[in-house]
Amino acid sequence: MNLAETVRDAITEHGRFPEYIHTVKVSGRRKTLGMSIKPGDPGITLHVPTDASPDEVVNLLVKNADRLAGLVLKARQYAPDYPVKELVNGAGFLWLGRSKRLRLVDAAPEPVRAVDDRGNAGTLGRWLELDRADLHRGARPIIAWYIHHGTEWLQQETVQAWCRMASGRPIPTVRADDIGRSRWGVHDGTTNSIRIAWQTFQLSPPLVRHVLIHELTHAQVRHGAPHGPEFWRAFARARIGAREEAGRLHQAGRHVWMGDITAA
Repeated sequence: MNLAETVRDAITEHGRFPEYIHTVKVSGRRKTLGMSIKPGDPGITLHVPTDASPDEVVNLLVKNADRLAGLVLKARQYAPDYPVKELVNGAGFLWLGRSKRLRLVDAAPEPVRAVDDRGNAGTLGRWLELDRADLHRGARPIIAWYIHHGTEWLQQETVQAWCRMASGRPIPTVRADDIGRSRWGVHDGTTNSIRIAWQTFQLSPPLVRHVLIHELTHAQVRHGAPHGPEFWRAFARARIGAREEAGRLHQAGRHVWMGDITAA
């Protein structure tokens, strides 16, 4: 019997925690016991070093008994509910919280562009025009539109925010990008660069700014735990109500479009 099975048996024998534990992962690279759970996960994942004993794992659960139910409940409350779009006339999209309707056109000057009722281009327009010739590319042209205009928006916001946070220090390069669906943003300390997920730009401006300030705080605070006390103190100085706003981000983020479309 391997260690994961032995740990699972010990948890079952204890009797109090099996309903909270979904996965036991054993890793030779880990030095300490740990727990993790993400929104939508059916239960907690235990991370176990190869030299840990089943009794140590059970003791960890006992010490955190008051937290386990709350962690699982929170993960279920924040379970993702991502919509799937159909690329047809009238399909709804969001830009910085504002609604846009898709309109398929022929021989468009760009693969995707936002226009108003008079055909004037600009992100405030309520129509999102997609050239029919690009329908075979699926969501990629629309994602590229989010990346392009998201980068423009970020570059304006970043200068103002960085001047308040760390004036005089080298400003990070910031752009929108396709970084998957598991993170809103990522900071690379080696290149001092930040990438914000294109999906973020469907959210309201305050929540997009929250994501930007979060990553700029990583650029400002280079030492200590990634989300430790020093990080949160700096984040709270730059963004009043940061912790409460993080909860609103998690809730709103459950419903953003991740690029999934119905088959043609």
